[in-house]
Amino acid sequence: MFKRIAICLILSISFVSCNEREKKEDSDIIIDRKKIDAVFNKNVSKLLLDHLYVVVDSITYERLTNDNQWKNTYASLDLGLPDFAPVHDHSSTCYLRGHQHYIEILGPKNSYNEPVGKSGIGFSLQNQDEHFHLGVQPKMKASKDSFLYATETVEIPLGLDQHTWFKAFYTPSPGTALHTWYAFYNPVFLDSLYGKHHTSYSREAFLKPTYANKKLFNGIKEIYLTCTPEDYLRITQELGYLRCKLLKKNGKTLTIKGGDITVRIEPSGEIEYSRITQITCELNEKDHSIIQLGNLTITNQGTESIWNFDQLYINNP
Repeated sequence: MFKRIAICLILSISFVSCNEREKKEDSDIIIDRKKIDAVFNKNVSKLLLDHLYVVVDSITYERLTNDNQWKNTYASLDLGLPDFAPVHDHSSTCYLRGHQHYIEILGPKNSYNEPVGKSGIGFSLQNQDEHFHLGVQPKMKASKDSFLYATETVEIPLGLDQHTWFKAFYTPSPGTALHTWYAFYNPVFLDSLYGKHHTSYSREAFLKPTYANKKLFNGIKEIYLTCTPEDYLRITQELGYLRCKLLKKNGKTLTIKGGDITVRIEPSGEIEYSRITQITCELNEKDHSIIQLGNLTITNQGTESIWNFDQLYINNP
């Protein structure tokens, strides 16, 4: 599925005298890895999952935010930046925090006016030996062409000032219900948020004050996507440009190593919009409970937790 780029490397070798050649045979060969990576475009940005979001119906959102037994055992919930306040009855968006990832759950009356069923996946990027700056660009195995060429810098108000949180790259996809974006994060934002110096940005540092490892949820392992043909092409090309490894191909269903998670993506000509159908999460300890939160079913199997959204899409076509 991914584009293959054929690169021919022509080596010009100059021969010197026999004496000089014998001397060089005894010397160490110095290999410039950076130049080789530049030729073959192997020096791509490091990709990791940051978070994902799903817009659920009112019943699911109400059950998820008001089931105290589930909240007390599964994960910490909050209202997000700037102060991570506790969820209350009038909230329209909440955040479920893990060790390295988090899940954003939006209700139908969310402030972004996102419709029920819409979803998105945000990845973080990092370039080797490069600090965050507003001119940072993703390093990919091919030129951008028509993928990941659009950008947006996100600022968050903290106190009296606006602070740059991240710079995101994405492929404009009018009408899509499944957004993907890839962002470089600013460590100075963590300094402003927590009043402590950070030499680099890490997901763990951002989540540390709100992550409760005494609860079950640790993070995300696998994301299942069912996509329209257009979104299928876009997402597979984006991950391919960032040199994500294709683990398995079963017909048109692809299993891709997307940094620290696995993405399973299949195309469908029978759906009106793309969607996240399932999330497999990692738990901090074994559990075998099953809970129905409106149209969301969460099934814990040992140290895995499976979120199934099929009922959400059946009841909200």
